[in-house]
Amino acid sequence: MSLREHERRILAEIERQLDEEAPDLAERLDSFAAEDPDEPAEPGLGSWKPWAACAVIAAVTAGLLVLLFVLTPGTPQPEPASENVPGTGESVPAEGPAGERIPTPGP
Repeated sequence: MSLREHERRILAEIERQLDEEAPDLAERLDSFAAEDPDEPAEPGLGSWKPWAACAVIAAVTAGLLVLLFVLTPGTPQPEPASENVPGTGESVPAEGPAGERIPTPGP
């Protein structure tokens, strides 16, 4: 964020007054001065390494979520309606909505 011209003049005046009134403090504060105030404190913050770490964390999180969904049991499937059991000739009765047996027509 850059400063407006008016703000720069005010800061320059404050700096000049500080140099006159407290030269020792002004000298200590000058040691912290930077060319560009918007520049990151650490030059390594703009490199690819933090992004790579974020990508690894995101990939591990996505993998754990996929594993969670794969290993979580699904909802039970409803049983099919009354059907003849192959080879026995018998029919298996189906259940109604309240768990009641639905009568099947006989032969």
